[in-house]
Amino acid sequence: MTRRALPVTLAVLGLAGCHRAEPGLPPADPHYVVGAPYQMDGVWQYPREAFAYRQTGLAVADPDQTPYVTADGEHYDPQSLTGRHATLQLPAIVTVRNLENGRELTIRVNDRGPEAPGRLIGLTPRAAALLGIGANPVQVEVIGHEAENEQLAEALPGGQHLDVSAAPVDQIRAESLDRPGSGGMVVSAPVGAVGTTDISALMGSLPPAVRQGYVQGGTLWVDAGTFSTLRYAQVAAARTGGRVIPVRDRGRAAWRVHVGPFMNVAGADRALDQILGSGMTGARIVVE
Repeated sequence: MTRRALPVTLAVLGLAGCHRAEPGLPPADPHYVVGAPYQMDGVWQYPREAFAYRQTGLAVADPDQTPYVTADGEHYDPQSLTGRHATLQLPAIVTVRNLENGRELTIRVNDRGPEAPGRLIGLTPRAAALLGIGANPVQVEVIGHEAENEQLAEALPGGQHLDVSAAPVDQIRAESLDRPGSGGMVVSAPVGAVGTTDISALMGSLPPAVRQGYVQGGTLWVDAGTFSTLRYAQVAAARTGGRVIPVRDRGRAAWRVHVGPFMNVAGADRALDQILGSGMTGARIVVE
C-alpha cells in the first residue's frame, strides 16, 4: 500500500511522560516495530506489515499480569483495550469481532503473543470481558483502520518516516467570483492547520465502545499450510488427513490444506498439536 506523506509534529514522543513508570519499570517509550522472525513455543513467527489484514481464529483472555514493558515500549495495563498478536506490526489498531455473540471492539495491538498454540490474539482481561470472550472464535481485521495505522507507522519513532515538508501555510487570498481579478481579501490561516496529524488519541486509552454486529458463527478447522505446488499440498493432505482447497495467495494460484471440521475447541487443539508435532509449523486454527 502506498502511504501518503503525513508531516507530523511528534507530540507522541511526550507520551512516555504522561504516565508514571511502574515500580521497577523504565519509563514508557512507545515506538513502531515490525521485528525479525522469532520462535514462540517452538513455532517460527514471521512479523510483517499488514495494512489490509483480516483473519479468523481463536482469542484468549490474558491473565491479570503484573505490569511490564510491551514489545512496542508501552506499559502493560490489564484494564487497557490492548492485545497481543504474533506477526502484525506494532502498534496496530484493529477491530476484534466475537463471531459467537456479534460484539466488536477496537483495540490497539502492542505486544507479541499469545504463547498458546492455535490462538490468534490475546486480549487484556478488560477487552476480553467487554467482548464476552473466553476461548471464542473471532475475526481480527486491520481493514477499516488503514489510515490510523499508516499514521502510526509514519509518526512513531522507528517507523518509516517520509521526509516531505508541508507547504508553507501563512496566508490565503480569497477572491470573489463576482469580481474576478479584484485581488480579494487576505485570510490568515493558523500555522500547522494543514498537514499535521495528532496520534496521541491512538496511543492513549481507546474508548470502550462495544458495537453489536451480526452473529456469524462458523466451523473450526486446522489450516495445515498453503502451498504453491499442488503435489506438495497433496502430500501434506495425505499426512494430515486433510483436503486440498485451491485458493489465491497474493494474487497467485495456491493450494491450502484443511483438516476438520471440528465440533469444539478441544478437538481442534488436539489436531493442531498432532500437525505441529509432525513438523508442519505453519499450521493454525481458523474459523469458516
